[in-house]
Amino acid sequence: MKKEILLLSHHPDDPTFLAEVALKVGAELIVAPNVDRAVDLISEFQFIAIFVDVDNVSNLRNLENELQKRLGLFSNQIQPNRIHFVSDRELSENRDVTLSPLFGSYYQRPKQDLEQNGGFYGRQVLASENVTTHRLSYYLAQETKIQKLLLNHTHLKQEAVEAVRQYLISAKIPARISNIIANSVDEILMNAMFDAPCDAFGKTIYSATERNDDRILKGQEVVEMNIGFDGFYVGISVADFFGSIDRKRLLNHISANYRDRDYTIRAGQAGAGLGIATIFNTGGSLIYHCESKAKTEVTLLYRAFPSYRQFKSQFKFFSAQFYD
Repeated sequence: MKKEILLLSHHPDDPTFLAEVALKVGAELIVAPNVDRAVDLISEFQFIAIFVDVDNVSNLRNLENELQKRLGLFSNQIQPNRIHFVSDRELSENRDVTLSPLFGSYYQRPKQDLEQNGGFYGRQVLASENVTTHRLSYYLAQETKIQKLLLNHTHLKQEAVEAVRQYLISAKIPARISNIIANSVDEILMNAMFDAPCDAFGKTIYSATERNDDRILKGQEVVEMNIGFDGFYVGISVADFFGSIDRKRLLNHISANYRDRDYTIRAGQAGAGLGIATIFNTGGSLIYHCESKAKTEVTLLYRAFPSYRQFKSQFKFFSAQFYD
């Protein structure tokens, strides 16, 4: 079946970037000149990805209104998991877009290496095509060895974090960058062990528990971690088997600009939200794949730059994909 990608944007860099995305996924790129034409095309075709320039939020609202009038926002032709917002601004500077029912993925336009970064983002589009599961292998080069670890006790968290740190250092990744990545893994593991578990009614069990609490992780509480490095990108995923994360809360936390406020976390406080915002603001890409009541898998992707300055300013994206 022929694949097609839709772009609604007048920014001159977007067709160049999207041409590489389309090449990566084997799709044809179609550019819509305006909202009306975009909705015409969405009515006619089942796009594997729709890219929307959201620098001007009113343009997004017009798109939402037209889709609502002509198709309904819950039409099969409108799947937020296949919609990608594009902007010159960081997500924390464009928070209104997280309120959109169309929000799926977001990236800030790269100012250089458009072709290379477009090819990398194509991996995200490929991963989004498969709605039944999510695999780290989508994002790394073929034949990359991916190591898997199951954690069945909370005290194994620190061992896993240190194992990640040593893995990165042995791969010749600078210590400062290795520490940042390891700290991010620590936060994600913490969330999987303490924030994810819930009872049959969806009420969290351990979110108010001290995070140094020592307990066995049994059955559904076992946490899975995967890590791989293809010589260019580092990928780490952490999965819990509850699928309990709240979409609205996640988007609120990830888009908050904590740098502009006096924000501290009390010792032992769980689920404060600062952690995931910090992860996204200090490094690479962050992907949430949530299968309701079954699984939440968080993937961290980093390009292994030799310097911290390059690492901090790398092209990155955020994705929140939810499946019922």
